[in-house]
Amino acid sequence: MAPTRNAVKRQKLATVESALFNPDVVFLLAALLDARDLCQVSLTCKTLGGKRANAVDGLSLVEEAARRLFECASEWERSCLPKHPDEGWVELFRHLLILRSKLTFDQLVGVNIQHGEEKSIIRTIPGQGSVSSALCSNHVMRSGKHFAVFTGRGRFTGFGSIGVVRPVQIKTSDFGEGELNDFSPAMRNFWEYQLRQRTARWTDSNVHCCDVSIHGDSFWDDWASDHPSMRIDGFQRNTPIGLLLDLDEGTLSLYQNGQRVATLKDGLSGEYCWYATVWGTASVSIKRGLAPGEQHG
Repeated sequence: MAPTRNAVKRQKLATVESALFNPDVVFLLAALLDARDLCQVSLTCKTLGGKRANAVDGLSLVEEAARRLFECASEWERSCLPKHPDEGWVELFRHLLILRSKLTFDQLVGVNIQHGEEKSIIRTIPGQGSVSSALCSNHVMRSGKHFAVFTGRGRFTGFGSIGVVRPVQIKTSDFGEGELNDFSPAMRNFWEYQLRQRTARWTDSNVHCCDVSIHGDSFWDDWASDHPSMRIDGFQRNTPIGLLLDLDEGTLSLYQNGQRVATLKDGLSGEYCWYATVWGTASVSIKRGLAPGEQHG
């Protein structure tokens, strides 16, 4: 009995899918897309986004492509991004792309802050005197070594501090009118709010925020009690500040003029992001870099 027209059509479609929708082809296509596009492809096409019974770990074609793309990462990149048990490969690939991109201040909180010419620059607003902060919320650091350089721009007559903080989200809808006019992760009235966002990815470290001011004083917070500040010997004002977050050693260290000046804090583990706090007249930029003597393979 000759096959029906519909049967022939289904056979041709299966042949096309077999040719196009296989791990090698999807891997090549995925290399042209960002993680958001990969998610959309996964959601809109069952053939690409559905789990495959014959695949390793039952991964979909999209997840398998993301896994292969991640395996192409450098040794340093992989050291910075160990996979969480509850994390998909597309999500991990998204973090890899972020790790390769410029650092940006993605979350601005307070009335006295705005972006400069680009999102890697923040500045205060003339006429405002409030304390405000900017967080690199999308650039979450979970492992390995990370180095950033913070530079004051223009006339820096106000106050500022820079450091690391847990990757918290400050939602304006959770606060009343005017309650976020002044904001810093170190402010006592925000401790409880930030602690409520704690996850297992923070680990058991109680170092939730650590920074250094432009005057050379270092602070850290567990968002439960006050801790004394530390004066940094050899700190130079009006000089770019490099911070090295070493999550292998659990330390945050200060660099200036290519030299290590001090260890600001030890005992850090889990997830952090860079942040800056400003008030008065201030402008600060952030740039990813290499600590002196370090190289990324």
